[in-house]
Amino acid sequence: MNSLQLFRTNPAFGRYWSARSVSLVGDGVAAVALLLLITGSGAGATGVATLLLAQAVPRFFGPIAGALPDRFEVKRLLILAELGQGVIFIAIALVPTRVALLVPLVALASALATIFGAAGRTVMPRLVEKSQLMPANAWMGTAFNLQAAVGPVLGGALAAAFAPRGALLVNAVTFFIGGALMLGMPKMEPHATDGGTRPGFLTGIGAGIAFTWQHRTARAIFLLLLFGIMFASLDNIALIFLARELGAGALGFGLLGTGSGVAMVAASLWLTRPTANFSPVALLASGWIIAGLGIALTGVAPILGIAVAAQALAGVGNSIALIGEETLLQKSVPPDMLGRVGGAFSSAAFAGSALAYAVGGFVVSAVSPRTALVIAGLGLTAITLLCLPALRHGTAGKGSKSEVAAHHDDSALDAPSSPSA
Repeated sequence: MNSLQLFRTNPAFGRYWSARSVSLVGDGVAAVALLLLITGSGAGATGVATLLLAQAVPRFFGPIAGALPDRFEVKRLLILAELGQGVIFIAIALVPTRVALLVPLVALASALATIFGAAGRTVMPRLVEKSQLMPANAWMGTAFNLQAAVGPVLGGALAAAFAPRGALLVNAVTFFIGGALMLGMPKMEPHATDGGTRPGFLTGIGAGIAFTWQHRTARAIFLLLLFGIMFASLDNIALIFLARELGAGALGFGLLGTGSGVAMVAASLWLTRPTANFSPVALLASGWIIAGLGIALTGVAPILGIAVAAQALAGVGNSIALIGEETLLQKSVPPDMLGRVGGAFSSAAFAGSALAYAVGGFVVSAVSPRTALVIAGLGLTAITLLCLPALRHGTAGKGSKSEVAAHHDDSALDAPSSPSA
């Protein structure tokens, strides 16, 4: 069976993958177009920072969004979130370019994206067999990585041809296309709970947070995302200054990002092979270690070409780690907890990047961009190694009934499979 067999045998998966690919490329377009729109209006650094904050703050509410797919039909949530973002981006493209008008619209779009992300965490186990989770997640990783590899380039080209507002309208269309493609997917009702009754909404949110902390595997991934991404995100601040130090300018900075994005796509495509039978724990840990190595090597690169290659290595690791994380989550957490735990993970990732952005400027200024990159790479590697024992032995001693029910999956994860490739 080749890697495309999944699309031929599972049309629902093909529809979902196509919907996400189109929509995520649109997200990459919008990321560029929004910045060009706000800076073109004369807004300074404060305006840009406010806009980025409006995108980021709703991500803190991942645990709340994660409780929704346990109460509402998932396909409907996904489609409404897509269509809602499409309508909002039409409004963003049409309203006067003022920070006071753009910020609430951007925040609302980000809130809908947070809901989609939490609901989307529950989709793969519903669409594919457990044995197909790894290649399915690898294909979804490819869709996600297209956002970084294709979206910014396409966004720049569309903004140049049709102005930023035209690029934002193209992004809006991608949401409508994504929603239309998902119409052909089967309904995905909320999973039944062990007791047959569903807790109150706020109780469910609290249960999800408690489960994430009590379940050893979930807690380890949460901490890895929080502190690992805190270190890794220093890369985002230091790279622009490293490009200047290397005399590369804007083009060189773009090459650093493109190298990472293309490598992420290549790595996820490699893992779609049916023979790529790796343990998700091995993928998660080795991926972050490879990413840490790539970031650290970027810091010591003497010329731009070596820095681009090092960033490509970091992109490979990042892609592998994300696929391992998603598969490990789906195999170790009960279905009725996937949305809530996934929401907590999203909040951890955002909190880690927010911490990095809060202190990263001071770090880069104090120790130089190169040293900051070395610190980022070594810190990510150290955090991964500290979390590895809990990732490999993810059974908890005491916890909720739903956690105990998940232990049979955890025990299977303790015996990593050998890659056949």
